[in-house]
Order: sequence, then structure tokens, then C-alpha cells
Amino acid sequence: MSGRAWGYFVYYRLAPGSAPEGPWAEVFAEVDRATGVGGRLYGPAPDGCTWMEVYEPVAEAEREAFEAVLEAAVARSGLEGWLATGERRHVEAFPRAALGA
Repeated sequence: MSGRAWGYFVYYRLAPGSAPEGPWAEVFAEVDRATGVGGRLYGPAPDGCTWMEVYEPVAEAEREAFEAVLEAAVARSGLEGWLATGERRHVEAFPRAALGA
């Protein structure tokens, strides 16, 4: 992997009691097929509603393409329809820290 490796962290709140497996499986499969980056799901948080997807490593040179694939996969999956009222997906990206360098 050339350049720095990045991690993508996507968090959002679902309506209470809803946790659809299908959309996440679709998003993870499509992103992995198109980019080679596997996704992991965490949640719910102690509030029972907050979930997080983690994608890594994403090569610095591939960030724009990765973001486009992720956005398209989410749109096709219908996952956003499960979000709590007024909620949106929050996408944060961080470069891997170069400790000891």
C-alpha cells in the first residue's frame, strides 16, 4: 500500500429496536468486492441505538474512489431508511498514526 493507510469510521443512530442485517451485509460485500477493504460493524452502543461501521486500511491514493463506492453501496442498500428520524450517517476518516517514526 503506497502512502498512508486510513481508517474510516461511520456512526449513526437507528430507530430503537431496529437492526437490519441485510443492508449491512450488502454494503460490506459491495465495498469489499470493489475496493478490497472489508467493513466491520460495532453496536449497538450502551444507548441501544448508536452503531458504527469501520473500514480499514484504505490507501491514501484510493480514498476518493473508496468514498464513492461506499456512498453508492449505502444508497443501493436502503440502510439510510433505517436511521432514526432526523439522523444522518457521520463519516470520519483518520490516517493511521506513525508511532515511533
